[in-house]
Amino acid sequence: MTRRPPETQWRYLLNTAPDHLEVHDLDNEKPQCQIDEIIGASNAQYLRVNTEAEMAAWLQRHPEYDGCYWCLRAYHRK
Repeated sequence: MTRRPPETQWRYLLNTAPDHLEVHDLDNEKPQCQIDEIIGASNAQYLRVNTEAEMAAWLQRHPEYDGCYWCLRAYHRK
C-alpha cells in the first residue's frame, strides 16, 4: 500500500522530526519504517523527486537527512 496523496505522483516522504531527519520510499515501505507514527505526529512532508538518481543527488545536497535503512538501503549513510 502506498501512502502518496492521490493527486500526486510523489514517492518519497520526509520525517522532519528535529532529532530524526530521514527520507522514506513509500513504494518500498517496510514495517520497520514506522511511517504511521511519522504521519500521525505530523512530522511528514512529501518530497518530489522522479528517479533514484535524483534521490541520491537530493540526499547529497541535504546531508542533515539520512535515507531510511529499511526502505532506502542503497542510500543509507552511517
